[in-house]
Amino acid sequence: MQVSRNRLDHQWSLGAVLLLMFASFSVRAESPCPAYVSLPTGSIFNLARLIADTGSPELALRKVKVSLAQIMAAGGCPKADEPNACQETVTVARKALAELEACTSPPLPEETAERNRREPSK
Repeated sequence: MQVSRNRLDHQWSLGAVLLLMFASFSVRAESPCPAYVSLPTGSIFNLARLIADTGSPELALRKVKVSLAQIMAAGGCPKADEPNACQETVTVARKALAELEACTSPPLPEETAERNRREPSK
């Protein structure tokens, strides 16, 4: 009886370890969006973090659009305490916006057709 009990304990332990391992790994699809965008001046916008915080590239795109619209509705950068820093932030945010739009838009019909086109038979 002792042998079977040890075997059962071992199976439970192994099962618990495997369950914890699988539960600790989250399955995520690779985002088609770049992780970062940067300007020649050195300003960097962390797209990967924004996408992780919002939950999807589409929600990140919406958040950037809303933020830029709020800045413009408030009069833009000339009314900011530090207009140069504000302008740099807006510029890198617009670049992030363009990248998010590119990676969230569906492929154009001709791009899809090009990928699905078969090579001619010889």
